[in-house]
Amino acid sequence: MLLPQLLRTLNQSFPVTHVAPAIGRPDITQVQLENQAQRPLPSHIMILKLAAPSQVQLSYYRQGQLCEVGLVTLGAIGPNAVYTQNQLLKLLFCLGKLVASPAKLQAQANQLAIAAITADFETVLARVVALLQNPVAIIDLNGQILSRSHTTAINGGRIRQAIEHNKVGQWLLEHGFAPDNPDFLTQIYVAQDNISFVPMLITPLANQDEPLGYLVMSALNTPLDAKHALLINDLGQVVAGSLVKNQIMSTSESQRDLLLNVLLTERQSTTFAAQFAEQQVKLPHTMVLIKCDPLAGQSPTVLQQRLRYLLTPQFDQVLVSVYQQSCLALVTISLAAYNQPEFKAKLATVTAQADCRLIVSNYYVQPEDTFAAYMVCCRTSQLKTIQQRVVFCEDEFFNLSLARVNHLEILPFFINPALQGLMAYDAQNQTDLVATLDAYLKATCNLTRTAKQLYVHPNTLRNRLKHISAITGCDLRDADTCFKLASGFKLERFLVKNNYQPTPFIPDNDPMPPVRPSEV
Repeated sequence: MLLPQLLRTLNQSFPVTHVAPAIGRPDITQVQLENQAQRPLPSHIMILKLAAPSQVQLSYYRQGQLCEVGLVTLGAIGPNAVYTQNQLLKLLFCLGKLVASPAKLQAQANQLAIAAITADFETVLARVVALLQNPVAIIDLNGQILSRSHTTAINGGRIRQAIEHNKVGQWLLEHGFAPDNPDFLTQIYVAQDNISFVPMLITPLANQDEPLGYLVMSALNTPLDAKHALLINDLGQVVAGSLVKNQIMSTSESQRDLLLNVLLTERQSTTFAAQFAEQQVKLPHTMVLIKCDPLAGQSPTVLQQRLRYLLTPQFDQVLVSVYQQSCLALVTISLAAYNQPEFKAKLATVTAQADCRLIVSNYYVQPEDTFAAYMVCCRTSQLKTIQQRVVFCEDEFFNLSLARVNHLEILPFFINPALQGLMAYDAQNQTDLVATLDAYLKATCNLTRTAKQLYVHPNTLRNRLKHISAITGCDLRDADTCFKLASGFKLERFLVKNNYQPTPFIPDNDPMPPVRPSEV
């Protein structure tokens, strides 16, 4: 924007006085605070210099000579340096929106936010440094520099020395820039009073309205300019998200979720109630554990964030954590709700949205049984028989038991002989009695339901069942007999899923499975 037009537009927000009679018509495209080390500057850069507590001198270099073009009044003299610096920042904002390209800067911030979804924290911080062209640091709510967050590719050591030497953390605490301030999420300050020899741009970091700390940019490499003022808040939001995602800064929410790890590691029921009460979380006594296996290569932490968002609104209490590189969720649920189809439907919706498989433990009521639930979920997830996205461990009990058999070769021996004989009869006579029996058992021996499923008349089904009984000698009205036949079908399907092929090899010994330390 041409300088005369810029001054006229600026005057609508900040009074501009003492305008020089011959200011020229340079096209201003950049605005920055004065830097004694940079002289002279190109004519397209406007320079701001704090001439008095509430006045800012505007100037630019014309043919190598500093040309003062006007004086901006920030308003009444504030009660402290913070007020003045905040007014100075508002002036930078105003000028930045006039001469910079806010849309381009927003696009840069959006690209970083997308990259931060999968990138580690150091990568995100390095990109922030590249955008700001100045080193940055993270300060917690106590004014301490985080040990992992100040290391950047550009002058990491210098910014740490500058912050510690000038006590920026103490300055934050003394100047009312505190988490209990109702405007915590909207504050951006320029710290340049007795604490720093260069301007420091400071913006708060928060996760879902919960204060985490501060992002501090020190103008060590490039002067504080309008681009910094326009970018810093958006970059702070990305940094805050990355801090939480990569578990560098804990939130009250993440501390709650770590209670699940307590149940998995300590297993001392006498301490559970106190630890849950400390985090203001109810110790569950009706629950299931859910192991979440990614289907699209997501990292456990990314899956954790996604599932926390999807599961929390669905149930009374949900803890989602990462344990031994696995994403786990502890869901508080009643026995009646656990056995309702609505529970499985909710999980089916979640697994579709999160693109993962959910392995649901048996319902249990003792918190100290959480590790046992975890072990069962792990074994279930390793079964080759599971294909569906929502798997209940209790439905896989038979397959889990078969998977513990030492020699796969002996399993065909346990297929019920009545079922084997019926298979042979079907093959010889081109009948479908095996399919009829399978459907009958799956329908819990209900004649009407089986007849509908097979599209036959109930009398036709009765005749087939009598024929099956005549061939096998089995009483299909006996519960134990039906259980044995159903087990035979399950065993047959297990062998098919595990690609069993008969071999001439016969084991000459049958050692007991080794006892694992975790199972003692």
